[in-house]
Amino acid sequence: MDDTLTTTLFNQFSAGRTPDKTDFNASKMFSLLEDPFGIWCSFHAPEGTAVYEVNRYENLKVRTDRNSRDIWIKEHYPGVEFIRAENETERFQATLRAMAEGKPAIANAVLWNLPQSVYGSINLLQRIDEGKSVFGPYHYRIVQFKRAHDLKEHYALQVSLLNHILSDIQKYTCRYTQVELKTKAVQVDYLDHEQRLVRELDFFRKIRSGQARPEAHKPPKAANSPWRVYANKVVAESKDLLMLPALSAEMRQCLRIYNINTTDDVVRAGLEKMRTILEEPFATDAYYNAVAYYHQKPVLKEKGHFPPPLKKRNLYFDFEATETFTKNSVSFVYLIGIWDKEENKYVSFVAKTPEEEIKIFEQFYDYIQDPQNTALYHWTEYEAKKMRKMAQENKHDEQKLNLLVSLCYDLKVAAQKAFYLPAPSFSLKAAAPAFGFQWRQDDCGAMDSMVYFTNWLKTGNEELLNKVLMYNEDDCKAMLFLEEKLKQADVLKLK
Repeated sequence: MDDTLTTTLFNQFSAGRTPDKTDFNASKMFSLLEDPFGIWCSFHAPEGTAVYEVNRYENLKVRTDRNSRDIWIKEHYPGVEFIRAENETERFQATLRAMAEGKPAIANAVLWNLPQSVYGSINLLQRIDEGKSVFGPYHYRIVQFKRAHDLKEHYALQVSLLNHILSDIQKYTCRYTQVELKTKAVQVDYLDHEQRLVRELDFFRKIRSGQARPEAHKPPKAANSPWRVYANKVVAESKDLLMLPALSAEMRQCLRIYNINTTDDVVRAGLEKMRTILEEPFATDAYYNAVAYYHQKPVLKEKGHFPPPLKKRNLYFDFEATETFTKNSVSFVYLIGIWDKEENKYVSFVAKTPEEEIKIFEQFYDYIQDPQNTALYHWTEYEAKKMRKMAQENKHDEQKLNLLVSLCYDLKVAAQKAFYLPAPSFSLKAAAPAFGFQWRQDDCGAMDSMVYFTNWLKTGNEELLNKVLMYNEDDCKAMLFLEEKLKQADVLKLK
């Protein structure tokens, strides 16, 4: 082993410091592409505005992925060396040392190029005994693992950046990196992504310097944690055009050319002016959505779509689906929750395994009792679509499932046809809070509930299941709440 080479490379590529937030971590490529406003916030948001929210789903997925990945690596590379270190500096040093020693495979590696302000973790470095590198008559190539069926754009750019860093360090460019997906391995050609990579890193530098300020997303998730709360507040308080669900990024930019920058500006511009700028139906939709915000009232589009046709029995239901977080994970509906309006109570049916999924649908059917006088209300097409699919796959229960579908009424579709709302979208999480509804738990959303459910299966801790049930109950009650608010609302009417 050449300690002098290791020390020289470490000094060169660490530049006498450790990575900080001014450096770009390859793992942030998804954020750069999909949440650049969150990156802007990390440099320019006021101090103290970050709110760290635990992503239980992502944390569990990372742990599960790591375990599965390590098992795979040990099976396919028996002589692999796993880098273990007390801190990232020692990890980088250990990675360089293992490369200099010519280890056949190196797992849990990290590489820096801090003079260029980039760094990143590498799942596996595989030695290739050809091509001369700074280490000798061999070089290393990257193998990354992704829990997906297909290669995503940010995966390709991420591994291309890692390959760029590796090439600078080992003084040999390995054109291809390997990405192990769920069911296949794909090769990423560095040359296919080199120019795009340069553009994205330049974009990061402009965000960092303040030369570029990207748009946020629509609330209630204007940015990812820890900037979600701050971004939601900025977008709402500034009455940004993002608050109008009808507008694309191109349409918002077009309006800004005419100095129309807020929802109030849209109202002041008037419908006729909007029609000279945007095509229909976008001009009308944007204008009346802005009017709804201006007066904080729904605007009635057309009578006859709302309220829904009440029956003798009215049930508001919602599904929760999950992954099992195992090597051969299977998605299935593990919970059917119902708010029974007439009984004023919440009812739930729980499946512990994919095999039990059909049983809770049978329980759902049995709970109906009187189909002719029952209406089933849901929000979005997911529930009805899921039952249609199950009917095709379960001939024994086909008739029951199709009957359930026939009783369904999509409240979201009805609300969209009937109203413009003072809300950034017609998602339940955006529309219900616009009228005052609040979910009771801050630490349990759709993704969190998957984790709580998975941990309940492992531990039997009923408190975990109760959190999931409370979240689902609130989803069901939010539908009824919103329906009643819209029925009672003092609405404005189209001119």
